[in-house]
Amino acid sequence: MSDIELEQTVPLPARSAFAVYTEQIDSWWPRQGVFPYSFAPKTTRPQHIRFETQPGGRYYETFADGSELVIGRITQWQPPHSLAYTWQDPSWAAATSIQLAFCDMDSGARIVYRQTGFAAAGVEWLIAYYRVGCAQTLAGYVAHCRALQAVQALGLSLD
Repeated sequence: MSDIELEQTVPLPARSAFAVYTEQIDSWWPRQGVFPYSFAPKTTRPQHIRFETQPGGRYYETFADGSELVIGRITQWQPPHSLAYTWQDPSWAAATSIQLAFCDMDSGARIVYRQTGFAAAGVEWLIAYYRVGCAQTLAGYVAHCRALQAVQALGLSLD
């Protein structure tokens, strides 16, 4: 059973939705707002968040001072259908596991997000907080996909 399970749809086919999630995360990842996800030290600011798009690849953040932090590792890489990776705050006892499924639908793709392992990480009390934060993060991803689709519908390219 998942600690957090969320579902959204995007107006892109699963192949594009998967690529946007993994290759454009630096564009849609929220760095401001109620849940400004960044592990940037107080002495610097966040610069980039990225996946190394391959099995075993790093999920990491870089900072303006040149330092970086590996947040997790890709544990499953099956484009365009599924992605799994670990997520660990440096203060936690263990990593959580995030799994995403991308499924084509008539109007785009359905994305199912699951996160487990808060008890093993010693932070089970954070599940409700992370559920809200993950919903905000996923909303940023969905908004980005919708904007990409709208630009494509206009016959324009962002390249």
